Amino acid sequence: MSKKPARVQFNGGELSPWLYGRVDIAKFDKTAKLCRNFIPMAEGCLKRRGGLRFVAQTLADTDVSFKIKVYPVEAEVFINNVKQKSVYVARGDVVYYEVLADGYVSETGKVTVNANTELEVNLVSLVEQCVLTINATPQDAKVSIEGYERKSFACLKNAKVFYVVSKPGYESVSSEVTVDKDMTINVNLVQSTTESYNYGDWGKPQAFVSCTAFGDIIPQRKCFLLKFENGYLPILFDVNKRAPGAEDINEGLFVYDKAFGYDSYAHNKGAYSLTVIREEKRDIYYDKLDGSVFAAFDKPSMMFYGWQLDDNGNYASTYLNYDGCVSGSTIYVYYRGKEVFSMKGRKNG
Repeated sequence: MSKKPARVQFNGGELSPWLYGRVDIAKFDKTAKLCRNFIPMAEGCLKRRGGLRFVAQTLADTDVSFKIKVYPVEAEVFINNVKQKSVYVARGDVVYYEVLADGYVSETGKVTVNANTELEVNLVSLVEQCVLTINATPQDAKVSIEGYERKSFACLKNAKVFYVVSKPGYESVSSEVTVDKDMTINVNLVQSTTESYNYGDWGKPQAFVSCTAFGDIIPQRKCFLLKFENGYLPILFDVNKRAPGAEDINEGLFVYDKAFGYDSYAHNKGAYSLTVIREEKRDIYYDKLDGSVFAAFDKPSMMFYGWQLDDNGNYASTYLNYDGCVSGSTIYVYYRGKEVFSMKGRKNG
């Protein structure tokens, strides 16, 4: 096999970074110069055989840069299995990267590079801790950090932390922050001036409570509980389904229907099961699914079916992926810090 490079043909096995890092530019320096505007394409086995099908021509003006800015600065960066912090690729290429440093959690990922891109990677420290503190106004507003009701949270440096601040009658505030130092965030809630939605006999929404599972028929069923002035409404997700995406949200969630003996019931096509609540006696609410009672919302049954009391004596759960709040007359639900569900009643008028 000839070692002399042709104009568009080369023995590309040792030059291609995609072929498991087999790079020998010192041996094939002239070939490398000819191939700087080409992308080596692996095809078949790793034999060093020449051929046009090993390369695809790329115009110089279509090259884009991909750079990684890291913390800590001494971290090692690998792009496409090569130790480097920047690389030029063809527009639309997929780039794989890995960032490593002693005492930090490594991070890997892939990016489709369609334009000049600089990616900032802040590794999470395994030894350094920072404290996030949320000061809310009004002072009795509920502050939830990473699923728990609390106003301060100690975490590893550079960790991403999600928080929600809410109070009935006020617009809620939620955000995700990267805690790279001790941080104090002041949140001033704005009072809701109008309520454009109502929930019929349920009254106004008051609180959100999450849960791991509920019901003795299908214990894997995920749900969360919404507290209204006149009752508790559980929203049930189908087995093996996560929270619905934004495309599943239906604003017309509440329907007037007296057939079940109650003014309102909630439904959302494909998102959760049809659920009806009827108050049988004081402080006990029954959940009906397809007309059959399978769970009662009194203290003993709530404890039995997985609900737990938090430090404030309210029912909560250990399933921390879900969180939510009441903002004005709208209910929001978050999954791992991202809004996945919102519920509104009928429009007034």
